Amino acid sequence: MKKLILFSAIITAGFAAQAQDLTKDVQTTFQKPTHPDGDTTRKNGWLKGAVISLSATQISNSDWLAAGGDEFSLTAAASLNAFASKRWDNRMSWDNNLDVNYGLVNTSTLGVRKVNDRIDYVTKVGYEPKSWKNVKISLLGQFRSQLTDGYDYAYLGSTTKRRNSGFLAPAYVVLAPGIDWTPTPWLSLFASPAATRWTIVSNGPYSYATANGEFPDPNHPGSYIRETPLATLYGVDTLKKVKTEFGAFVTISMRKDIFRNVKYIGRVDLYSDYLGVASNVSILSTNQFLLKVNKWLQVTYEIDFLDDDNIKNPNRPTHAEGLQVLSTLGIGFAAKL
Repeated sequence: MKKLILFSAIITAGFAAQAQDLTKDVQTTFQKPTHPDGDTTRKNGWLKGAVISLSATQISNSDWLAAGGDEFSLTAAASLNAFASKRWDNRMSWDNNLDVNYGLVNTSTLGVRKVNDRIDYVTKVGYEPKSWKNVKISLLGQFRSQLTDGYDYAYLGSTTKRRNSGFLAPAYVVLAPGIDWTPTPWLSLFASPAATRWTIVSNGPYSYATANGEFPDPNHPGSYIRETPLATLYGVDTLKKVKTEFGAFVTISMRKDIFRNVKYIGRVDLYSDYLGVASNVSILSTNQFLLKVNKWLQVTYEIDFLDDDNIKNPNRPTHAEGLQVLSTLGIGFAAKL
């Protein structure tokens, strides 16, 4: 599956290369800058906007730790997508994007549980040299975490729940200088050969389901299982709380109307750590389809993929968690701010 997702990313990059031929008539200065949503109005060089939505949602996930476990249910969800970009002197730019998603389910037997939770912020400063076309020298920063705690509700085969994620547990911070290519206003490919990534696990990295970390074995009464520290599940030294990586980073972003009233927003992040096993590429892919029914009503389908060998299986901490998948289908209120 990892190879399939990586192959899809390569195909996307190839598509971007082909798209260059279609951009000969694209404006090459920022005299009238455009945003993928079609808005050309800037105030003091700024272009800002946001969409907030509340929806009844059907969510299914496979091993998505931030959601707290496997669920397939009707639930309520909220999301915020905001952007702000600024232009100076026709060549300098600063782009910011913030995505926040949160979903809860309430059942008579399980109570209230979280089924979706993500904070994703990307900021990018770029400069386009005079002799370059649609290519910038850029510095990218990225922050990704979640809002509240997630739990494993059947920890080690028991009925005990254990916290397996939370705000800044983990958090991923990327700082990457590189080259940003935007052949069209709706497509961006950023690549850095010298990116630093920090994985943070704070807020109680030693937290266990039991006070001393000795959990009763549900299959062998009188025996105990030594619990694995939370930080270890994300490849972080429990004494340091932060893991530093240095490697190559590539992110491909797309935001485009693919049909009438249907918008696609997608991103693929690839990271390879020079200090670890370079062939173990960390992959995050987010894909969102927005169908506008009318001014206030919107149908949303989102499917996300995450594959990172640093993330361990809570029940088998010596093994990687493997591919995590989160699928969301919702219908509800949406408004531009």
